[in-house]
Amino acid sequence: RSIDYLFGMGISPLLWGIGIRKGSAGRVQSPALKMIVEREEAIRKFIPQEYWTLNANFLKDGKPFDGFLYSNNNKKLAKFDIDNDKDANKIKEEILSSSIDGFEVLKVSKKERKRQPAKPFITSTLQQEASRKLRFAARRTMGIAQELYTGIDIGDGPIGLITYMRTDSINLAQEATDEMRNIIPKLFGQDALPNEIRMYANSSKNAQEAHEAIRPTSFARTPEEVKKFLNKDQLDLYSLIWKRTIASQMNDAILNSVSVDLGVENKIFRATGQSIKYPGFMQVYLEGNDEEDAEAEAKILPEMKEGDMIKMENLEAIQHFTQPPGRYTEASLIKNLEKEGIGRPSTYAAIIETLRFKEYVEIENRTLTPTGKGASACAFLDKNFNDFIKYSYTAELEETLDKISRGESEWIPTTDSFYKHLTKMVGDTEKLSPNILIFVSQFNLIPL
Repeated sequence: RSIDYLFGMGISPLLWGIGIRKGSAGRVQSPALKMIVEREEAIRKFIPQEYWTLNANFLKDGKPFDGFLYSNNNKKLAKFDIDNDKDANKIKEEILSSSIDGFEVLKVSKKERKRQPAKPFITSTLQQEASRKLRFAARRTMGIAQELYTGIDIGDGPIGLITYMRTDSINLAQEATDEMRNIIPKLFGQDALPNEIRMYANSSKNAQEAHEAIRPTSFARTPEEVKKFLNKDQLDLYSLIWKRTIASQMNDAILNSVSVDLGVENKIFRATGQSIKYPGFMQVYLEGNDEEDAEAEAKILPEMKEGDMIKMENLEAIQHFTQPPGRYTEASLIKNLEKEGIGRPSTYAAIIETLRFKEYVEIENRTLTPTGKGASACAFLDKNFNDFIKYSYTAELEETLDKISRGESEWIPTTDSFYKHLTKMVGDTEKLSPNILIFVSQFNLIPL
């Protein structure tokens, strides 16, 4: 608290002094703003690069499927090997003139692979998944989760439907896994249950595991059972938590992946697809990603064997341009903050809300765009306080604070070192601008 107070109250007046109204700085808030501004700068500087692909439609036993030109003149094609319409159309004409009799199936590769379920929810992953699947802002997610945790009247007075929602532990209590192992065979069949309880390792070395993962307090209270007692938002979030937790203790899904190479002369097309051999946990829950709300259905290829001749129905030379990196969504920003070791699960929603309230960012179509005010504040902080808003520094300080909380380090030396370094940087910055000095002198925040 002392360090956060010193950071905010020491630097914020400097922002006011350069005309950034309601400006503020924060130990975690400022690196988060820097991420958003840097992404916007990368988008602004991005130069699209042209490339072409040749995509074919094939037909086997009346079943259509697609393929792409994988190899030309016995050389595997890299993304930018075909970068203009002249080359693309030349190759297209060569293929059309040599494929009258069709394409020969040169190779059929089949692989069986297992897919594991996602870990139970912690605060950050709940916020990310609710953003992807339900379009909830982080603050909205936490507000609804609070309602589910505090208690919902389901007939016999208020009952907490989920465990504590501010946690970065993925552990589940023994009573929870025992209940799940009892209910999974009843709902999804005995073959859905693994022989042993699934144990998950926390990917964060700084995870504070005072609480268990976010889960229903009773798995017997299925979403269908509590539906009539919940509003839509509560039901949607509860269903997400129930399904994710149940799935985390189910068997792997088994997928069949197929790759087929079709050749004519020295050109090879490749078609890929997959099918689900055994759904396992996927019959309950499938984790989203940052691009799509759910994984796209994989193409299922018709049965083929080496030596088959396949007819091509259509061939297109398609122009593409590389795309700039996407702006952060709340989900992807939280994911990146967590990856960099910045902040705590319980703070992410408040950080994003502060950036919005301070008019540093605008949220439109679920994406975060820095305002001119936000970019100006970031530029000032990056120039004068770069030591404090570097991702590595923030993550290292976070780790130090964790050591203090565990009793492995003393808080006074850490706070003293931080205070002295900050005081010097504030003083150096004030010397650069008399206007800042006059303004800040009205606030006796950090004695110099």
